[in-house]
Amino acid sequence: MTIEDIIRILRKNHWDMYIITHNNAFIGQDVLPQENKLLELCNFSGSAGNLIITQNKSYLLVDGRYTLQAQKEVSHPLVEVICTTDSVGGWLQKNISTPSKIAYNGWCHSIAEVEFWNRTLKQHQFIEDEKNDFNQIVPTSDNNVFEHGIEFAGISSEEKISYLTSFMHTDNLDAFFISEPDAVSWLLNLRSDILPNTPILRAFALINKNAEVKLFTNDFSKIDDELSAYKNKTIGLAFNHTPKSIYSIMKKHKIWVQNHLNPIQQWKSVKNPIELDGFKDCHRQDAIAVCRFLYWLETNWHNQTELSISQKLYEFRSQSPLFKGNSFDTISAFAGNGAIVHYHPTPATDSPLTTDNILLLDSGGQYLNGTTDITRTIAIGNINDSEIINSFTQVLKAHIAAANTIFPANTSGNTIDTISRSQLWQFGKDYQHGTGHGVGYYLNVHEGPFSLSHNRNTAPLEANQITSIEPGYYVENNYGIRIENLYYIAPMNNPDFPLPMLCFVPLTIVPIDKRLINKYLLTKQEICWLNQYHQLVFEQLNQHLPSEIQSWFAEACSPL
Repeated sequence: MTIEDIIRILRKNHWDMYIITHNNAFIGQDVLPQENKLLELCNFSGSAGNLIITQNKSYLLVDGRYTLQAQKEVSHPLVEVICTTDSVGGWLQKNISTPSKIAYNGWCHSIAEVEFWNRTLKQHQFIEDEKNDFNQIVPTSDNNVFEHGIEFAGISSEEKISYLTSFMHTDNLDAFFISEPDAVSWLLNLRSDILPNTPILRAFALINKNAEVKLFTNDFSKIDDELSAYKNKTIGLAFNHTPKSIYSIMKKHKIWVQNHLNPIQQWKSVKNPIELDGFKDCHRQDAIAVCRFLYWLETNWHNQTELSISQKLYEFRSQSPLFKGNSFDTISAFAGNGAIVHYHPTPATDSPLTTDNILLLDSGGQYLNGTTDITRTIAIGNINDSEIINSFTQVLKAHIAAANTIFPANTSGNTIDTISRSQLWQFGKDYQHGTGHGVGYYLNVHEGPFSLSHNRNTAPLEANQITSIEPGYYVENNYGIRIENLYYIAPMNNPDFPLPMLCFVPLTIVPIDKRLINKYLLTKQEICWLNQYHQLVFEQLNQHLPSEIQSWFAEACSPL
């Protein structure tokens, strides 16, 4: 399939535009390379974007995370790269005034998104294309699916389903349609290895108020058959995450549809005691691997490349018995490549490590008892560049500002994002990505419902949720800096406080590179935080590390 092929479809059907998205039917989830239509059509490999194809020209819409990446990857003569914070509908509203017939694949766009188009862009006609499914998914076989044992999950699938049936009875629903695979995976304690980094079961589920479960993985025609039995009954679903095609099937069968935030997402985000213990253990195992790697890197970076060190880090992680693979493709970015926020080295771009610059290393692991995500910016050789050192210190200040925040229950992530980002604003700097994201339990490394970002997200922060804190700063063609730890949210338990308060407790226990710090830019409180963090790292990890690296580790964790 090429852009020219889609233009021919436009002309044949007398359509003016076609919207191609990065999504497949599992909206917002990982896609395999062979499912990625943006990669196929215009060579863009980023994890989010939309391509609007007209009969004469195409527009690739990406956000600030992918500005540099898209410019480097996309060279198709018909494609113009547009960096925008607008959604597809918002961009069309601002840029396409001529009434147009605009086609889309109903399996790849949510009900809410299509409703927004129809509500706000009344001059255009949006056509659900039922003939051309450009985003077919790779089938999941039974051999790919396995149970996530109760010793890891902590709560049986039967008990979890009872939460949902109680929800249905309270809201007078006959059934609930779950379109988010991570929610299906958590609810049923099932996982799959079809995706290389994310062990979700790629499935929809229909669960009725009697706790009967129907799963749909590959043959979506069965959805039509099952839904036909619900005529004049009421089904709940999340408009933000359910494909428009599901809604069309339900309306065809005269089903009453209610829009609900999927309650599973909130239940899933609050980790139970077994899950929280698992997170602590897998982060300890992960830290052992990362520290061994950092020690190895310090004396072996000569003649290494971005790809070779990524493989070495994987080798260290794979020595843990519960390790199942990376939680995402490692971002191993040296010097100027670090300015590309989601850079992934390939044989064509693989850069050697040379002296006197910095390495941005963003990586993580999937373990049966949790998921990790850590970014360290590492000095390679001697860094004497005051700009790099000051920028690193300023990013550290932004990280500490968020990590050290005490906040009341029901605070939204926007508040934490502002607290962190404001530290960089004082130096006229900013970053084009969020400050933090939720993390799944041997599931998606990015999960909701909350986020620490400037985007409007009112989901409250709660005790026992897991979040990253990861401010950064990037200079095109020169360097990129990011410092990322995972934290769990815990009650503050201060009897002097009149209100219940929450705080962040570190899960990531790996030293931060002190060689890149200008301590004169730090306040006494910030130095105290860093020293206490390194003391915690040392106390929790030292006894678990090989003897040959303990001297290095003690220095890495010594007070600033």
